Amino acid sequence: MKTDIGLPDAARLSADLEEISRLVDTSRPGWSRVALSEVETDSRHHVAALMRAAGLDVRVDNIGNVIGTLSGTGSDRRAIVIGSHTDTVDGGGRYDGIVGVLGAIEVARMLRESGIRLSHDLRVVDFYNEEANRFELSCLGSRALAGSLTSTHLSATDETGRTLGAALAAAGYDDPLNATRWGDDEVLGFLELHIEQGPVLERAGLPLGIVTSIAGISRFRTLFTGRRDHAGTMPMSLRHDAGCAAAGVVLAVEQIAGSADQAVGTVGSVTFTPDATSVVTEAALLTAEFRSPDLGWFSLARDQIAEIAAKEAEKRGLTHEVTWLPWERPTAVDPRLSSAIERSVSALGHPAAHLYSGAGHDGVQMAKLGPIGMIFIPSRDGRSHCPEEFTELDDIVVGVHALARSVITLDQEGLS
Repeated sequence: MKTDIGLPDAARLSADLEEISRLVDTSRPGWSRVALSEVETDSRHHVAALMRAAGLDVRVDNIGNVIGTLSGTGSDRRAIVIGSHTDTVDGGGRYDGIVGVLGAIEVARMLRESGIRLSHDLRVVDFYNEEANRFELSCLGSRALAGSLTSTHLSATDETGRTLGAALAAAGYDDPLNATRWGDDEVLGFLELHIEQGPVLERAGLPLGIVTSIAGISRFRTLFTGRRDHAGTMPMSLRHDAGCAAAGVVLAVEQIAGSADQAVGTVGSVTFTPDATSVVTEAALLTAEFRSPDLGWFSLARDQIAEIAAKEAEKRGLTHEVTWLPWERPTAVDPRLSSAIERSVSALGHPAAHLYSGAGHDGVQMAKLGPIGMIFIPSRDGRSHCPEEFTELDDIVVGVHALARSVITLDQEGLS
């Protein structure tokens, strides 16, 4: 079998990035292309057109995943799956997810232009809604493929009371639970090219990273309820101030995560009721999350938050409730697939780091269907989920080349 795939077309990749960067919500900061928006739908139509032009057989499934297939020549019908997502966070950047989708399409072009026929089918996927949406759920498309999207998920409501199911129906996806899930024997392996979204590769001066695991994510809400009083006349010693208790938990999140190796903690929002400086806060609602690749650490963090929240409430005479939301456990990357990536990268002459991903990815869901592997490329200053997010074109080219070589290695050698 011919294996000399050549180099990615840098000019073509650059043009692809520029084109999709124009499909954004210009009323929002950065390059915003939020799921369930009109501009995000337009972007997936654009991706489908790119896939067709690359010679892929394209379909859009019941939840909006755009799937392009390049048929293989062999009898093993398990597919090699590559891809990522094109939706962004509000105020996001131009590279998170997008590089993985455009890079996967470029791999398909490279295979065709080099005259290489894979034994296995190649599926290129633009996963629907990877980023967390207003219903507090992420990875909708990959969840549906893995069979882990449920009717309970579809019943989740946003701040207006609208359900996720209704929002999907309005976007044209009124039957997302049916005819979407892939079979347990459909995937030989899933490979994703992604920007690192952190500073490790840039600081080490390395062009590539091989991911060892994807961190778990555990989110929670804490509600403190006290008593509303006049802010000018109620003495400090007699107050039941829910806002001060919430402040204690904010600092606790920082302290708990900061004292653990490889853990991070972030407070997403704190809402005071009433929202007025002339009134002592009656209720305070806080939302936060912890992330870590260490499964055992989460139970410790939860216990510490529960203890601190209880103490903050007790000393102010408040009631409180801590609610832990459904969470994602740390996901291991398949060592056999990582080994295939490492051999491929080494054959190209590139050094690579081994590192875990602190960001969540569609690979968490795809791991329920088969082995997964990830390739990272550097992010300038480690910035991501912001307009300043940037990755050099030369680094993208190296990453796409590594992805292409890894696809060929997996096709030829399988998992051993």
